[in-house]
Amino acid sequence: MKSNKYLFFLTGILFQPASFAESFTETWQGPVKLNLNLYVFAADVDGSIQKGKIKYDIDQPFKETVKDLDQSFMGHVDLSKGKWGLYADHQYIKTSQEKRAMYIPIALSSQLNQSSYGVYYQAYVSPEITSQHQAKFIVEPTVGLHRTEAEATLGALNQTLATDAKWTEFFWGSRFKYNFDSPWNLASELTFGTENTWVAHAYLGYRIPVLNRNFNLRAGYRYFEQDHKSNNFHWEVRQHGPVIGINLPIF
Repeated sequence: MKSNKYLFFLTGILFQPASFAESFTETWQGPVKLNLNLYVFAADVDGSIQKGKIKYDIDQPFKETVKDLDQSFMGHVDLSKGKWGLYADHQYIKTSQEKRAMYIPIALSSQLNQSSYGVYYQAYVSPEITSQHQAKFIVEPTVGLHRTEAEATLGALNQTLATDAKWTEFFWGSRFKYNFDSPWNLASELTFGTENTWVAHAYLGYRIPVLNRNFNLRAGYRYFEQDHKSNNFHWEVRQHGPVIGINLPIF
């Protein structure tokens, strides 16, 4: 009897990891997919940037940003296989402007690099399949890192003050997708960061078949908020506004 108990115990130990490994392997089954999403975030920006006793209040609508824009790039890359995926999102904005305060000319330049790197898992995929051969509803929990690099230079009366900060923070959240029985689709995401950062966005998309691939035109709204403090530097900025873009399936 005792030997049978040991046999059952050892069998359980041996086969449980094998069963887990098999189920984990199954989550990777499927073709490799690569998608490129190019977009424009027409953000209104408000908040403040403070270093020491010097504080600069921000209240700039998107139309003013366009006037002062020197360079800009926004893109999102998504690589997936089976239920797992990796993604990278990058925004680069460089602006310069000249204003007057108390009849004194002021030159201000700013450079903002924001990147997000994450991994997601399709925790729920509805069994219903649409006429477009897509799962109707998908839930994808995600974790990753936000990387922010901010630089600003203020010049007046032949004096220049430059400030910059770089920080990385962990974030977690979830993505949601809903596909209609038509080319229309919905996508949204909500994430929270350890540096009091939170991001929320939602899009309405329309798939257009081109050369056996579905290009997805998307329009929606995005909200991005950060509140970072380090040493004598305080970055409290909110970006919110409409987003338009196109998703291009590479393979």
